[in-house]
Amino acid sequence: MNETLRILETRRSCRKFIADKMPSEEDLNAVIRAGTFAPSGHGSQSVKIIAVTNKTMRDKLSAENARIMGQKSDF
Repeated sequence: MNETLRILETRRSCRKFIADKMPSEEDLNAVIRAGTFAPSGHGSQSVKIIAVTNKTMRDKLSAENARIMGQKSDF
């Protein structure tokens, strides 16, 4: 897991992850923590991370985001 965190803390590009099972709470918290290291413009944007663990809600939010961005939704 430490290697994964090192990679997450140093790499910034992710497009899509699809999995049928939810990660453990420990892994989810580790990824959220790593997300707090994400860069922002001049470090001036505060970090707000929302973990959506309900698949139905996640799919709805993903579809809405795709619609707003003018993209085709996978859901």
